[in-house]
This record gives sequence, C-alpha cells and structure tokens, in this order.
Amino acid sequence: MINLGDLYVRYIDKLALECNISLKKSARKNEKINEILSAGIPEDKLRRVFEKYLDEQNKGKSKTISTAKRLKIVEDQFKYLITKIDDIEVKLANLGFTDSSINTREITDIKNVIKSKTQTGKSIAVDELLNIEGLNKYTKDMIYLAAMELVDEEIFDVSEGKSNNKIQGHIGRLIRR
Repeated sequence: MINLGDLYVRYIDKLALECNISLKKSARKNEKINEILSAGIPEDKLRRVFEKYLDEQNKGKSKTISTAKRLKIVEDQFKYLITKIDDIEVKLANLGFTDSSINTREITDIKNVIKSKTQTGKSIAVDELLNIEGLNKYTKDMIYLAAMELVDEEIFDVSEGKSNNKIQGHIGRLIRR
C-alpha cells in the first residue's frame, strides 16, 4: 500500500488532477488523501502516478544545498577574492615603480631617516625631503613610497604645500603628527 502522506500538498493536488479527481482548495491534506483513495483508482495506476510525483518531489529536495555546503562555497569565494585583492595591491604598488631593487629594508631605513629629521608638529616640504642628507643614495620613487607608508601608518599628515616636487601629483608637504 502506498502512503500518499509522503507527498507535499502541491504534489497531491497534481496527482489528483492527473487522475481526474477534483479537490477542494481549502481541504486539508488528510481530506485530500482520503478523497483520492476513495475515488476507486486502480492500485497500479495510483502507484505509478504516486512514484512519479514522489520522484519529482525528491529531485526538488536534492537541489537544495545544505548550510555547510553553502558556507564552504562562500569561504572558497572569499579566499579567491582575497588572493585577487592581494594581486591588485601588488600591481598597484609596482605601478610607477620600475626599480625592481626596492626592498622593505631600504624603505624602513628611509622611513627612519625621515622620522628622525622631522619633529612632532613640524612639517617638511617634499623638496626638502629629497635633499635630506642620507637619502641622496635612494631614488625619488623609493623616498615617495616610504613617505606614503608613513602617511598610511598615520605618522604623517599631508597637504598640498609649495613644493616643486609633488608626491602623487598633489602632495607637497608632510606634517608630523
């Protein structure tokens, strides 16, 4: 004996429609099942139609993704985006800096010299920055990069200032915090 209770109401309605049985829309699931069973449909036909809609219902269930699988997909997408962001950051950092010999140790040395030559609350023009003794062995791009790292680290603020040389085309003065 088949158990029509295994079907959702919408599939019970489809089964009844296929078997030419009219059901009331407002009827409860049990009432619909009783009406189908009392309609006198041959057992083999009812079984075949039941299995058809049970398979259709189960296919619908298998399409849903569990929360754990969704979380795994989101994590994978997040990791992918992070790697892309890292790639973009590297490209942006290298943009305009053709000297491949720039390394973090040299940048740190430049930052230390800039910090030691500027007191808290004082400012320095980019022209003056480029003329600091001890920085003349470094390229202008390396000094600019170190200065921007100091700004990113919130050690310095920036202003347009009067300077012939500008960092990023508009920064002419660095102000020590």
